[in-house]
Amino acid sequence: MGGGQIDEHAMRFEQPLSERIRTMMRLEFLFEQSRFAIAGDEEWHSRLAIATLAEVLEVLARGDLKSELIKELERVTGTLQQLKDNPSVDSDRLQYVVDQCNDLLERLRLHNGPLGAALRQDEFLASIMQRSGIAGGTCAFDLPGYHRWLQRPAEQRRQALENWYSALETVRLSSRLILQLIRDSAAPRNQTARDGTYQRNLEKGNSYQLICVELPPDSPYFAEISGSKHFITVRFMEQAPNGDRPSQTVRDVDFLLRCCGL
Repeated sequence: MGGGQIDEHAMRFEQPLSERIRTMMRLEFLFEQSRFAIAGDEEWHSRLAIATLAEVLEVLARGDLKSELIKELERVTGTLQQLKDNPSVDSDRLQYVVDQCNDLLERLRLHNGPLGAALRQDEFLASIMQRSGIAGGTCAFDLPGYHRWLQRPAEQRRQALENWYSALETVRLSSRLILQLIRDSAAPRNQTARDGTYQRNLEKGNSYQLICVELPPDSPYFAEISGSKHFITVRFMEQAPNGDRPSQTVRDVDFLLRCCGL
């Protein structure tokens, strides 16, 4: 259970190494965006929350995510169970996390039909989502009913949004827990990218799922990460001040690297 806690002040760049983790990270991003949008009082906050909901449903429609989440939670739970006899592991904390996984597994298994199906059948939401793929397609003259809804008091809009998103709460919690456990599985290690480039063969037999690079918050660089489960490359780039393409730095760059996997 034990890598190390992520420095929240660091500038973090991540690269998923599987489609399953990539999908969960997209959902994580969208759910975080939704929390910001729902908390706001303005019409534009509510518009963002609805647009984000449409994107979440689009991600869910691309595959059988329920099955993917169940498989990943089962795999993670099995891995955690193997740590029970490890004296360096906090057994109470371990059991708490295993219980969380089992609770989410049960909720997913009891869920009937595809994830988000009920929201897609909501006529009001469906009318908005049908237009959301068109640039400017949700203007007041296109969707007068939506325009009227946006004029409601902020608290009424917020309650409606909370109700819609609550139908996806198990998805949010499952993907968040899995990603948290993966991120916490590895301790950061100091590395240096010579002339702005770092390459590494990943150890055989380790199921790495996520690569994380951390830089100080005031670093002038950003990291471009590429690779597979066997090999990774990290290039540190600088954004040109005149709007030209970014270029790789020729300087040595010290950074923290996490190769995460359960």
